[in-house]
Amino acid sequence: MSSKKPILIINGDPKSIFLEIFLKSINKINFKTPIILIASYKLLSIEKKNQKIKKKIKIIEYPNFDIQSLNNTNINLINIDNNDNDTFDYINKSFEIAFKIIKKYKLKKFINGPINKKNFLNKKYLGITEYIAKKFKIKESAMLIYNKKLSVCPVTTHLPIKYVAKSINKEKIEEKIILINKFYKNTFKFKPKIAVLGLNPHCESIDKFNEDDKIIKPLIFKLKKKNFLVDGPISGDTIFLSQNRCNYDV
Repeated sequence: MSSKKPILIINGDPKSIFLEIFLKSINKINFKTPIILIASYKLLSIEKKNQKIKKKIKIIEYPNFDIQSLNNTNINLINIDNNDNDTFDYINKSFEIAFKIIKKYKLKKFINGPINKKNFLNKKYLGITEYIAKKFKIKESAMLIYNKKLSVCPVTTHLPIKYVAKSINKEKIEEKIILINKFYKNTFKFKPKIAVLGLNPHCESIDKFNEDDKIIKPLIFKLKKKNFLVDGPISGDTIFLSQNRCNYDV
């Protein structure tokens, strides 16, 4: 029995290598938090046999299971049949069950395996981030690629590069900064230092309208007056060198 709320994971595309990666991970790392996997028992058993994983599969009956009784000794599995090889139905069912569990138990840790967005989302959403936000009726969301030393948040998500410049505006950048600042304050109890990268190379443009001068600079000035620890625009081709210095012998 664990007092920690579990990590909820869905397999995603049944034809992907996610189950292989998942089994190798739990075989190598001793996760202290219980894990609920939503996947096909048949597919998981085959992969478990291929890798000679000894950890047992514990099938939990959805929706009648006690979340407090879960532990990390076994693989806690909610079985999704994939007998008809209907990939869309398999992924859709997985998400539906996952969302109901998240809402019921107020879980905050959720991972989805690889998904063919073109087939599953059918152009209704730009990506899974937007799909999940819509399902939970979240109007403002941000994709934060988190690391203890350095995290990255794209202003636009799953958008072809040719549409990015037209999509950049003060409101969108400000929304991301406020969300990131709130996340760090609520989760880690400190105010983060945020750098906004320039849209153009070296923050310069050959066009009359320079997004870095007209959009980013005024917003940074505004947010600094509100005591945000924010700076920019900073050239994207050098910002990461200051974080990870390298020496080259030529």
